[in-house]
Amino acid sequence: MPDGGERSRHLTEALGGRAGAPLSDEDRLEGERVRDLIQAVAACYNTLVSRETGTSRSLDLVARRSFYDGEFRRRAAMTAAERAEVIRSYPELLARLRAEIDR
Repeated sequence: MPDGGERSRHLTEALGGRAGAPLSDEDRLEGERVRDLIQAVAACYNTLVSRETGTSRSLDLVARRSFYDGEFRRRAAMTAAERAEVIRSYPELLARLRAEIDR
């Protein structure tokens, strides 16, 4: 029977990953911020889609929501520059979307 370390190594390889060091607190917090921002933007688009009655506007909103759903799914694979862009630009986008929802 293989020892625990060998078993873990094989499991990691079987899942297609590589063993790595745990994230630092700073990296973990950045990842949580990115996750929260993307999730909030997608939720705003979801709200706008549910309220929209016009077909063309609704299709545009659904496409945007789909984009942010995709961003949410790939957030763990984002580069540092992509994460920085989310943190830099999404708060303004989120404010605009929330203002549109409140109208």
